[in-house]
Amino acid sequence: MTKHLLLFFFIFNIFLANSSPIQKEELDQVYALFKTDLDSAYKVSYELLDECSLNDDYYGLVKLNYILAFYHKKNDDVGKSVLHYLEAIRYSEKANYEDHRKDAIALRHNLGNLYRIYKANDLAITYYKEAIEIADWTDERKNILKLKFNLALTYIQADQIEESIALFKELIDVSSESRKNRILNELGLIYKNNGDYESAKIYFNQLLELDGDHIIYSAKALHNLGKIEYELGNLKRAVALTREAIELKEGIDGVDQRSLLISYKSLGDYLFIEKDFHNALTAYKTAEALIEAVQHESLSFELYGSLSQLNYEMGNQKNARAYSHLYSKTVDNYLTSQQSLQETDRQFNMDLITKRYLDEVAKQEQIASILLYSKVISGSLLALLLFTVGLNWYQKVQLRKSIVQDLIKLKVID
Repeated sequence: MTKHLLLFFFIFNIFLANSSPIQKEELDQVYALFKTDLDSAYKVSYELLDECSLNDDYYGLVKLNYILAFYHKKNDDVGKSVLHYLEAIRYSEKANYEDHRKDAIALRHNLGNLYRIYKANDLAITYYKEAIEIADWTDERKNILKLKFNLALTYIQADQIEESIALFKELIDVSSESRKNRILNELGLIYKNNGDYESAKIYFNQLLELDGDHIIYSAKALHNLGKIEYELGNLKRAVALTREAIELKEGIDGVDQRSLLISYKSLGDYLFIEKDFHNALTAYKTAEALIEAVQHESLSFELYGSLSQLNYEMGNQKNARAYSHLYSKTVDNYLTSQQSLQETDRQFNMDLITKRYLDEVAKQEQIASILLYSKVISGSLLALLLFTVGLNWYQKVQLRKSIVQDLIKLKVID
């Protein structure tokens, strides 16, 4: 007990010695250092973070956690990034500085994006909604539109289709031209995937009049209209629309190779069904030349499977066997990559990381409240003040260590 009291006295002296809040100029130096010397930048940031924690400098705690969250994300340290975003959000609720609400919005937006990437949809929705609510208070119109757009995308991922449709329709008339085109495409896809082809056609047809930088959406619309005609049994119409889509895509500088492959694969499928084997083979071979664009997707082995079947139908047994071998090999590679992705998803279990963090924070704050109450009713104000400050600092350090240990067990960090 004596050792702990000495430690608390020592901590309290540090608290008094470092009582000045961090300045914007110091943060600017950290930003600059990250551009030239990452190792030193991390070291300085964590040292400043500890100092701000001792001082209860909420401005510094928000800004430094924000900086560290951003750079850990940039370096693919996703678990650490999430923790720093959560810490920054926690302290932003206590902070009061110029533009602190903008930081509060951006922090939740960025965290929501991370959750969406790792399909922690409920968490993403929660933080997007919190950001939208804060943005409503401050009339941050531009932020609101972007947040609602990302929220709508998350609703799709979470299979909350009605919520997604409603939100997209709300955004159409108030969005920029580029975002409006994306919304029209998303609505068309939603209706197409749910078998409402007439509604899907309405949105895809609105995209056909685009030109300039947005012509890719016209190409996407033609491709999807071809898919619809195929589903309706209109093969010749499907072929014609898909050829139009390919022609548009090939006229775009730097067109997405994956998108082009998909259209060629679809064209080959339609021609194969029509028994136009020669043209089907040409389409498939063109798609095969772009195979690198989908090497980790099921499309890769599906294409080899189609080429094997087509060569078999054409009597090219040797080619059929060669593509059958490629099909089997690619399936094995795909399954291995999927297993690796599943293991990664388990490591980055966002729900578990977040729950553990929130539980530890709640426990820390409960202890702090009990100690504060004890301090008020006791007669030894100074001793309990030292104890409270010291234990509060100790709890913060232990919280960080506890979470880091959990992340190590989850293999999020080494």
